[in-house]
Amino acid sequence: MNNDKEQITSNEKSEDVLADLSKDEHSGEETSSPESSGKKTFTDTDGSDSVNADVAAKPSILRCIILIAAICVFCYSAFMLFQIFWEYKKGNDIYDTIQNQVLDTDTPTSVTLDDEEVEIPFVYDHKQLLSINSEGLGYLYIPSIDVRLPMVQSTDNDFYLTHTFNKTANKNGCLFEDYRITGGLSATNVIIYGHNMHNGSMFGKLSRYDDESFYYTEGHDMFYIYTENKIMQYRIFSAYISEPVSDTYTFNFSTLSGLQDYARSMKALSIYNTGVSVDDVSQVVTLSTCTSDGSKRFIVQGAYVGEALLTY
Repeated sequence: MNNDKEQITSNEKSEDVLADLSKDEHSGEETSSPESSGKKTFTDTDGSDSVNADVAAKPSILRCIILIAAICVFCYSAFMLFQIFWEYKKGNDIYDTIQNQVLDTDTPTSVTLDDEEVEIPFVYDHKQLLSINSEGLGYLYIPSIDVRLPMVQSTDNDFYLTHTFNKTANKNGCLFEDYRITGGLSATNVIIYGHNMHNGSMFGKLSRYDDESFYYTEGHDMFYIYTENKIMQYRIFSAYISEPVSDTYTFNFSTLSGLQDYARSMKALSIYNTGVSVDDVSQVVTLSTCTSDGSKRFIVQGAYVGEALLTY
């Protein structure tokens, strides 16, 4: 009897355990196993998964917007650079064409200046220059920075800031003499303006004269103006930075002594001592361009040395 009772009791316990296991399987509570530890076995019903997906999508959209904006900025910058370099190229092509029409670079011109033989590496055709633009004055030649450019004098100081020698609109502009100066290239102080182009064209290399060693390199102290029937030589006596409005831009001197006082004052402004005497100077040529930031002007000034008449 006792054995039967124990057996019945044991059976009841087994049934209770099975019932408990069955309850666990259908209770809806989270259960875990070694394979699914820490993972939920059923889906939330309150929409939280959808909210999380929306939050995750927002950074992705922001990244796309930033990427598109960056591409737009890059494309715009590339377009602007293309325009700048294309403008440079058009300007350079215009002056190359003018040079081919006006200068014979296969034939040098040999002259005597300041008791020395000087060779200019081209022959200049003044009539041909005037056929392109009747306001033409002549050609400026600066051997040290290989400037070979035509000059004009007009009725204002604005037009040739944005137009080339043949009057084509272009940022290179043209070298021009201040329109207020009387006498053209025979004036007491011939002031020539030109742009400081970033590609080195026009007066883009003039600022090399801020370096004393560059100035003292052989032949770098001279420049020339080639006009209708003569070549005029100038020796650089001063290089300095000026304000846009200053005594540098003084012209139409009525007396020679006034010009010489002016030249001495300008020489005193030079970044370095050129050792050139201006006590007896009879003419000054002032070359003026903007500094790199455009706020001031870089000035190179030459004193007249002499000229050679051309017979052809």
